[in-house]
Amino acid sequence: MSPRDAASVRRPYLSAADELRHNPEQWSAYESKGHCVVLAGPGSGKTKTLTIKMARMLSEDVQLPRGIACITFNSECAGELRRRLEKLGVSEGRSVFVGTIHSFCLKHVVMPYARLAGIDIPDKVAVALPSERERFYEEAFAEVYGGLPPGGQKSFDKYRRTHLDRQSAAWRGDDNDVAELIERYETHLRGNGLIDFDDMMLLGLRLIEENK
Repeated sequence: MSPRDAASVRRPYLSAADELRHNPEQWSAYESKGHCVVLAGPGSGKTKTLTIKMARMLSEDVQLPRGIACITFNSECAGELRRRLEKLGVSEGRSVFVGTIHSFCLKHVVMPYARLAGIDIPDKVAVALPSERERFYEEAFAEVYGGLPPGGQKSFDKYRRTHLDRQSAAWRGDDNDVAELIERYETHLRGNGLIDFDDMMLLGLRLIEENK
C-alpha cells in the first residue's frame, strides 16, 4: 500500500475506532494481535468491530505482498462487508479480498495453484449449473449401477466431502461403488470444462494440505 493509500485509510478508521473505546470487549478485539475470536449476539457490533480492525491492520500491520482475506459464507454478507469497508476507505484490490469461502478457494487457491500441483482442471474454469450437475450425476450413476438414481445425492455428497484422501485405503474400501461414482461424475465435469461448488472447497483444501 502506498503512503497515499495508507493515509486515506488511516483517517476514516481512526475516527470509527473512537466509537469502540467505550466498549471494552470491542476495543480488546480491535487492538488484539494474533488469533482472536469474537462471540456475540445479533446487533452487538461484531461486523463493525471486525471491519474497523481490518482497516487498521491494512494500515499498520500488513505490507505487500501480503494481504488480508475477509471471508464469509454467503454473497449477501460479503456485500455488506464491502459496503462497510468502503466507508472506511478500504476497497478490494491486490491486498484485499472480500467474498465467500467458495470464491476465495477458487480465485486464490485452485485457479493459481491446481495445475502446478498436478491437479487436472480446465484451462478456463467454469462452474457447473445445477442442471449440468444433475445430468452428469445421472450419467455417472447409470455407468456404475445401471438405470437412473432413485433420487437425492446425500450419500454421494457426504462420501465426497468426508473421504478427502483418495490415496488412502478408505477411499475405495469404505464403498467402492460410491468412490467409482464420484470419479466418473468428476470425469464428466472435467470433460466438459467444468468444476462444481464442492470442487472449489475440496480442491482448495487438498492443495493446502498436500503442498507447503
